Amino acid sequence: MSGFGPERQRSPTEEPKEPIQQMHPKPDILDDRSHTLPPLARLRDLGAFSSRNTTKGALLNEAFLLFRTMREHGSTVADLRENALRGQAFPRASFENRQRIWDCIHHRYFAPGIPWVFNSLATATVSGVGSSDFVSLAYLYFSLRDRLTFAFVTGVLWERWQARSLAVSVADVLKFLDGESKNHPVVKKWSPSTRTKIAQSTLAALRDFGVLHGIQSKQIQRPAVSSEAVFHLLCILLAEGRHGRAVIEAPDWRLFLWSDDDAAKALAELAQRRWIRFERGGRTVILELVRNPEVST
Repeated sequence: MSGFGPERQRSPTEEPKEPIQQMHPKPDILDDRSHTLPPLARLRDLGAFSSRNTTKGALLNEAFLLFRTMREHGSTVADLRENALRGQAFPRASFENRQRIWDCIHHRYFAPGIPWVFNSLATATVSGVGSSDFVSLAYLYFSLRDRLTFAFVTGVLWERWQARSLAVSVADVLKFLDGESKNHPVVKKWSPSTRTKIAQSTLAALRDFGVLHGIQSKQIQRPAVSSEAVFHLLCILLAEGRHGRAVIEAPDWRLFLWSDDDAAKALAELAQRRWIRFERGGRTVILELVRNPEVST
């Protein structure tokens, strides 16, 4: 599957284009497939910041093994849990580590209970563990299921990307946590060592997902994004009640370091694939699902 690679980013000094307005009388148009979307509205992590990502990072290889097993053997989620905890999937890991790995992967991809999500990830394993098909979809749900990561990428990294200040370090994450401690008092309860572990693990995960590069000194880069990941994010935004202009302007696209125009280009490519109907002209936006997202209510 083709994806979206790095493109030229509009300079902050360039004149912004005329803002998009919703079409009257309807801001967007959804066909009868829209009734399949509501389960996706319950997917996003809206709770307090969590320290769950202190050591395990992206777990891309481990997740890939499980999803490939699901695709090749028709394994259920219960089967995968059994394989993980009994050591069949991760034979070299201790039971404690196997439990931790499973808990992390389960929270990110299985806990919402939406088969379309994990079936899509299983299908993406055909392309390989390092493919944009698998990595970008895994990254999307990793970020949506961890509020801390989402806030850091769409806030700090996005601002750095726009300013062309691309270096990022553990100190930047620690500063971010300090700034967020008023909104998330739990951060104040974390020890300095816990905060540092979270910062290190978050940066390592973002490197594995292709948002950063470098080992000791990390730099921000725009990740490759599959069309499937774009479609999943679109369906989630629609399920959450966003319409027309609000879809394009959603901060979620910043996970990919995309501007509003970048998001519109990605949606236009989905339209070329006949997955959606998307028209943007002047102050008019028309957005309609064509492909069935296969999300059961």
